[in-house]
Amino acid sequence: MTNEFATRYAAGCVMPLEDWIELNRNSVFEDPKLRQYVSPFPPQELMRNVSGLQNERDFAAHGTDIYNALVRSSPKQLTDYESILDFGCGCGRLARMFKGHPHRIAGCDIDARHVEWVNKNLDFMDAKVSKVFPPIPYSDSEFEAVISISIFSHLTENSQNQFLSELFRVCRPGGLLFLSVHGKRALDRAINEPEIRAMLDMSEERFQYARNEFLENRHAFVLQFGHLTTVPEKASPMERLRRFAIKNKIDEPFQYGVTFIPEDYLRSHWNKWFDIVDYRHAAIHDFQDIVVLSPKK
Repeated sequence: MTNEFATRYAAGCVMPLEDWIELNRNSVFEDPKLRQYVSPFPPQELMRNVSGLQNERDFAAHGTDIYNALVRSSPKQLTDYESILDFGCGCGRLARMFKGHPHRIAGCDIDARHVEWVNKNLDFMDAKVSKVFPPIPYSDSEFEAVISISIFSHLTENSQNQFLSELFRVCRPGGLLFLSVHGKRALDRAINEPEIRAMLDMSEERFQYARNEFLENRHAFVLQFGHLTTVPEKASPMERLRRFAIKNKIDEPFQYGVTFIPEDYLRSHWNKWFDIVDYRHAAIHDFQDIVVLSPKK
């Protein structure tokens, strides 16, 4: 490899977007010598925990797709933001793509295992453990940009409101937020595609409830008894206590599920905190929408 190529690869995310995407998505799997120029991959257990994915190539593809969708949603280059918060950073599915960013990258997550891995392996990022309810461990107006992928697509309406208020607090005047949600496209695909429907892992009764709530222009949340909900379904009181004590080190009762948010509801309800700068339908994997917001400060 020539010095010219090595210098270009070492630039990380400030290199031309198409080259950075190709390097992370394909080239590192075709030429192992290029791995030194991209972020390391988390262990399989953590990849599976945050995304359901089992291997590095799929994990990389997801990260590049999300990064690319954010670039196309932003009015300026992501590398131009002086400070970015990745709210719900997990074990770095997206954060890996910020290697080489010239400014501050921060992240927070409710799972201490994710935060520990990020801090040990992504030296360009500082991550902190957050709670399932506000506050998050940051100061008022601390960030120019806030990104949150696949978080508001899983919250109850009460949690949504609390964290919208919290992200409003930490975003500076004139800053931008990029939040992903399940909107009409996600619901339509869940209705029409059996694979998507199975991925959502909920009973037909619960799914129809969510569909009806969405059609009535309401926040449509369906509880899932998966890896984040602290109380399991159909468990004895003793089992509930045992599971509650060990569940992913989450020390507060928490409800996690699948949420569909109608656009009209979002525009009228989120308007309390934010101006809607842009609404990018099905921007991520022809599934999740990206909502671009500016705090009303």
